[in-house]
Amino acid sequence: MSMTRFTPIVFFCVLSACATPEKRCIEDATKDLKVVQSLIATTEANLLRGYAIETRERNVVFTDFCIGGGRSNVGVSFCNRAEPRVQRTPVAIDSAAERRKLRELKKREARLLEGIPAALDACGKV
Repeated sequence: MSMTRFTPIVFFCVLSACATPEKRCIEDATKDLKVVQSLIATTEANLLRGYAIETRERNVVFTDFCIGGGRSNVGVSFCNRAEPRVQRTPVAIDSAAERRKLRELKKREARLLEGIPAALDACGKV
């Protein structure tokens, strides 16, 4: 692993270790709620648009000229490099199923919101 790739990983590991136990507890206590709220926002947007958007990441390969590459390590040769590209595609939805899903997500959100005060109170005692 090169040092340039290693440095950010170490930085974020050290940074996360600096978080207080209380902050980690709060993050854990609200994680599911954040996911459900994100799903609610996505479902509502799908219903407003009338379709969903499927996102896929794929690599696109580009060919460049490279100096000092190839078998002889001298001269000019071709080099391939892959770059990630995000492709967004509209996808048909079943509006009735999306509305049912939204109702269930909102019920789940309400249940999670009921438990948050107790969970956050417990975090203060960590």
